[in-house]
Amino acid sequence: MSFQEFQRGHNRLTPREIGFLVLAGIVTVLMLYVLAVGNYYLANLLPDGGEFYLLRTGGRSFLFNQIEPYSGSVSARVQQQVYGRSAVQGEDLYTLDMPFHLLILFFPLALFPDALMARAFWMALSEIAWAGFIYFSFRLIDRQVPIIFYILIAIAGFVSFYAYQSLVAGSLAMLLGLAYVGILLSLRAGFDELTGALLVLSAFQWEMGGVFILFVALWTFWERRWRVYGGAAMLVFILLAVSFFWYPGWVLPFFRASWASFRFGFGYSIHNIFGHLWPQYGSTLGWILTAILIFTLGYELRAARGNFIQFFWAICLSLAAAPLLGFHLEMEQLVLLTLPVMLIIIISRERWQRFGSGIAIFLLLFFFGLSWLIFTQGVPQGFGLQADETLFLFWPVSVVVGLYWIRWWMIHPPRTWLDKFSQGT
Repeated sequence: MSFQEFQRGHNRLTPREIGFLVLAGIVTVLMLYVLAVGNYYLANLLPDGGEFYLLRTGGRSFLFNQIEPYSGSVSARVQQQVYGRSAVQGEDLYTLDMPFHLLILFFPLALFPDALMARAFWMALSEIAWAGFIYFSFRLIDRQVPIIFYILIAIAGFVSFYAYQSLVAGSLAMLLGLAYVGILLSLRAGFDELTGALLVLSAFQWEMGGVFILFVALWTFWERRWRVYGGAAMLVFILLAVSFFWYPGWVLPFFRASWASFRFGFGYSIHNIFGHLWPQYGSTLGWILTAILIFTLGYELRAARGNFIQFFWAICLSLAAAPLLGFHLEMEQLVLLTLPVMLIIIISRERWQRFGSGIAIFLLLFFFGLSWLIFTQGVPQGFGLQADETLFLFWPVSVVVGLYWIRWWMIHPPRTWLDKFSQGT
């Protein structure tokens, strides 16, 4: 068939194709409408949303009122919006600490005149990003799993306690999760420039993602993937040029705000939790744990040179270990551990083919069910930790243990008689 014949044969849609497109358009509009109405109701019902309001208020203050986005007045406005008063000791001061060249990407949130409508849009965007995160996480893990487990894990990941916390807080964590999975997928596929661009766009919330970004930067350096740095440099140049043209003096206010946020240290820290458990030597134990984890992470990253599968495992370990390094983190940031949790469940089911499905169901209930149980029922008296401290430690500690449990099976083929027996051979 010539090109002219191809054009003549396909210049019109058939009635069936037109009907399908119309039906798809109607379904899409209805889904978006339901999502918008549902999220508007949730935005009006759910409290908090402070992280979202911080981004929106900072953007509106700069765009419409010519107010410094890193100033104390922005923080005070968000406190009034979230608490109905100024923050007291133990509450988040909501200090904006995002660099201006990335903050401008969120300025469209400031264009919504109604705060609830803007939050509803942000929640919808977070939900879509989280659905994409779960889908691409399955693609990244790339194992044969029965469809029922895909469905169960997807539902559990979407309604998990930590996903709920992230949605309520208006956190950026769900978008970061999608960016992190995108980085790993593009790195595996050889799209190095895209990897570099995503690294630039995700270069904030260093307390949780700093080790992840450092791992990617070092691994790509060892693998001589120079185009990753080229893609990152191009996007950084463009964003910085726009930011300095728009607001030349943003650097010093940003550093002052970042230092104030770091010094205040809102959130949970393993050092503070250990100090609460063992007042005399808890802080020392915390630093010992930090040193052990840093050494372990360095060893695992070096062992992963030249092996993407082992690097993927090490990246998951970096996410799980980040909350245990001593930085102050908030509960909603732990939603990023959903990726290593999914990996543990899927690899565990694959390892024991005789009773792997039962183990996978148990792990599904353990990781996703127990957190809701702790949240709703609390912890037994005399446990030593409060419920929120337990919830903060639950996933990181469990995931680190689970990752080492599956490490050999994921990285190496089965070689022992026990491995062969577990497969039913």
